[in-house]
Amino acid sequence: MRALRHLHVQMLIGIVSGTVIGALAPAFGRDLGPLGIAFVKAMRMMVPPVLFCTIVEGIVRNGAARNTGATVLRSLIVFLGITIAALAIGLGVAALMQPGRGLPLPPYGEAVAEVERQLAGRHITGAGDFLVRIVPDTLFSAFTAGDVLPVLFVAGLVGFGLLRIGADGAPIVRAIEALTRLQFTIFGFLVRAAPVGAFGAIAYTVGTYGLGFIGSLGLLFGTLALACGLLIAGLVLLVRLTTGLGGGMLLRTFRDEILIVLGTASTEVVLPRLIQKLEGLGCPRSVAGLTVPLGYSLNLAGTAVYLIVATLFLGEALGIALTPERVAVYLGVMLVTSKAAAGVTGSGFSALLLTLSLLPDIPVGAAAMLIAVDRFLSEIRALTSGTANVSASLLVARWGGARLGGPGLGEQPHQPGGGGR
Repeated sequence: MRALRHLHVQMLIGIVSGTVIGALAPAFGRDLGPLGIAFVKAMRMMVPPVLFCTIVEGIVRNGAARNTGATVLRSLIVFLGITIAALAIGLGVAALMQPGRGLPLPPYGEAVAEVERQLAGRHITGAGDFLVRIVPDTLFSAFTAGDVLPVLFVAGLVGFGLLRIGADGAPIVRAIEALTRLQFTIFGFLVRAAPVGAFGAIAYTVGTYGLGFIGSLGLLFGTLALACGLLIAGLVLLVRLTTGLGGGMLLRTFRDEILIVLGTASTEVVLPRLIQKLEGLGCPRSVAGLTVPLGYSLNLAGTAVYLIVATLFLGEALGIALTPERVAVYLGVMLVTSKAAAGVTGSGFSALLLTLSLLPDIPVGAAAMLIAVDRFLSEIRALTSGTANVSASLLVARWGGARLGGPGLGEQPHQPGGGGR
């Protein structure tokens, strides 16, 4: 009974129960879908204000714009390195396993409506669109539009503005710190409902698509899992060599977050908890408060792996041979599209659609066959991206001279608003 009090145990129960109900009572499983949707919506409603407060605090706590700029530059370099590694590993594993070779394609005409719905999301189509999208219509619409980029823009303006006005902005800084503590407390309330959300989401997915068709795409699932697993192992090893934090410590520290991500297929729902626990490991708030939110937009390593694996899978299944030159072009495009989908619902699948729409080799409609298993592929993508963001934060902190290895083993992380170390 004592074990049932732990969130990770409750998450496992929710996932297993949802799978069983979805398989045995599909109609009832589909009816449980709103449980998962409601939980994700409840968590997502907190993301814009949390992003705003943590970025502003991160800028102010550095004490100087130059230090903040150095942290951001280091983060971008680390993000780029991780994305390149993700694409390279995904390419190598997909080329080796060839998951789409000889797979008979099911008709995907019925899924065209779903593809159109996914394509209806607003994507970044170029540098000009990125510039326009990042600037909100009004200061407050940045928090209501459901897009991350304007929040990052406004937070940067406010943070640097507070640095400029100095002591006159102290009351605002204290208010933001208090608001951050309030938001983390609210997240603590909401996260207790994670097992229920995972239960509903898994039951709906299994009840809707069944285990049979999902199983027919098992090799694709295995290929993505292997590629992401190799990337995660490489990142954990790199963190071990540079910071001294072993994989066992990281697993014990973030085990609840891992299960939440697996249950909800979303990294944004654990974003505040990642910042808290990174602080507990010795990562300064000025680093974690910048790197984690930036990584949510610019370090989607799981999406990068998925893009190349799914593209090669569809090419093989359709009998379309991609020359090395064309693969190189796809990799260059994916370096951008893996980040351009930030803030779009179903970002991994949306990024794939965007990639295929930019290049003519593979029909965009063929991606519809992946919708049935995208819920499961999303779990792998989200877990990989979450690991990449944790690893990037630790690497950037160590690059900046931080000494890591604080609590993190069963202890409560430092509360928001406490001093950075």
